[in-house]
Parts: sequence; C-alpha cells; structure tokens
Amino acid sequence: MDKPKSIGATIKRLPGQGLREKRDDLFDRSVNEPAMLMLVGWIVLVMEWLHVFGKVQPNIWLGVLFAAVSTVYAVCKIRVAKREISKYKRGEEGERIVAQAIEQDLVPLGYVAFHDIPLEKDGRRFNIDHLLVGPNGIFAIETKYYTKPAKGSPEVKYDGKQILWNGATYRNRDEIAQTMNNAQSARTLISELTGMNVFVHPVLCAVGWCAKSSDLYGNPVLLTMEKTLKGTIPKVAAKQELSVEDRNRIIAALRRSAQ
Repeated sequence: MDKPKSIGATIKRLPGQGLREKRDDLFDRSVNEPAMLMLVGWIVLVMEWLHVFGKVQPNIWLGVLFAAVSTVYAVCKIRVAKREISKYKRGEEGERIVAQAIEQDLVPLGYVAFHDIPLEKDGRRFNIDHLLVGPNGIFAIETKYYTKPAKGSPEVKYDGKQILWNGATYRNRDEIAQTMNNAQSARTLISELTGMNVFVHPVLCAVGWCAKSSDLYGNPVLLTMEKTLKGTIPKVAAKQELSVEDRNRIIAALRRSAQ
C-alpha cells in the first residue's frame, strides 16, 4: 500500500478549493462539451433550412435528427452535471464556514490552520479539509455539510461506532472511517516532512446539525459543530506532549512544502 503523498503546493490553499476545482472540471466536461454538441446540431439544422429556402436539394430530416439527438444528449448530461455541481458547491460552502470559525475562534487561541490539503494514496486523490497545529496537539478536521431534513430538527448522533443522521446513515457513507483515515494520512504526511511520529486527533464537524456524542472526548472521533469548535478543540486532552519547538518545526515544514 502506498503512503499518502502531497500533490504540488499543498498547504497555501483556500478552504474548499479542491471541491471548487472538481466542480469547475465537471462543468467543463459535462456542460460545455454537450452544449457545444447541441450547438453543432442546431447549426446543421439551420444549414438544411437554408438549403430549402435556397432551393438547393435539401436533406432536412438529417438536420432534424442530428439536432434532436444532440439536444437530448446535452440536456441529460447537463441535468446530471447540475446535481453534481450543486453537491460540490455545498461542500465548498461547508468548508468555508468551518474555516471561518477556525480563523475567528481558534487561531486567536494559538492554533495554526492549514486548509484543503490534497493528498494521494493508492492512486486515489483526496483532501484533508482542515489541519490544526495547537497547544494541545494536531487535529485533522473533516467537514460534512449535508442537506437538512424538510421537517424536524437536524440531529446527528455518534455512539463511538456508528454515526446516524436523523436516525439513519447518509447514503451508506462511513464518515467515521473517512475521518480516521484522513487523520492517519495527516500523521504520515507530517512524518515524511519532519521525521516526527505524532498523533493526529480525528475530528468530524457537522455543519448546521445538532451533534450529540455518547462520549464526547472518549470516542475514537470527536464529533462537533462549527459553532462548538471553540468549546471542544481546546478541551481535548493531548495524546503526547509537543513542545513549542516541536510545533514550530511541524508548522514550518508544512509551510515549506507549499513552496
């Protein structure tokens, strides 16, 4: 199994930048290309109409067929792309909300934040949404900004094993495993950059949901909300002692990796 590795300038990025890049790429592939095909279809149709009005031997049905097929294809592709783009846009917004909370509430307390760190492992690309280096340790924060239910209060519960969003899993996703894997990837990245073996706390931030955990600081993952980051992160007990020199070394290494 390959170790996670950084991709290019990994640290000096904006929150949600990875999702924004995916959204732009999806727009290019799934909207622009079908739209161009549809345009060609209508051009062919117009040309055939010109043949008719110009009393040139026409083949109007070929133009109609090409225009109809290209239009149906383009509309289908664009509808699918709109759903995907909406998902990426919401994820990007969630990361910005969490980043703002971090900058306002945790940076003044001595935490240094890095946002949207792209990594690659086993040929798969993924992002660590937020990485904090602070007085009581290092934290990898995974952001989830799921759509709230039409009725009732949006409530997410975590019992130390499973996470449920209003009593059910969200589209069969395993957010706990993802959060823990990201923390391990951050740990490996720091080890590669500094040679230090550090513990990285896995944190799942449920934006806009009411988060409830059976054992807030005892469960494998810290479940929190953007509004409670300030009240939870500083209270996490350090798994290992990191001196000011250790923290500065890690911060400097992360910053250098972007140069």
